[in-house]
Amino acid sequence: MTKKELVKIIKDNFTNKDGIIDITELEFNTTVAISGMKVNGDLQQDTQKVNGTLYQGHQEVSGTLFQREQKVKGNLFQSYQEVEGHLFQSNQEVQGKIYN
Repeated sequence: MTKKELVKIIKDNFTNKDGIIDITELEFNTTVAISGMKVNGDLQQDTQKVNGTLYQGHQEVSGTLFQREQKVKGNLFQSYQEVEGHLFQSNQEVQGKIYN
């Protein structure tokens, strides 16, 4: 099966009544790569539970990027942000050090 065929299967079988592709609450027992997504609309990534490392890099967003309520038992790395609008950061609770 090609990725193009998989996209068609997902569109045909997992599009809800509002026209949103809903592939929420999937469980995998291996590493999952969902890189290179091209979305002409909104991309919702919410309520991830990762027992390894969550890597999010190289996002290019024409609208607003929301990241909120992360609970990280290890380290949180955020670097090389380029923001043409405003940067809002609030309500951080950090037990370790903050490096700027």
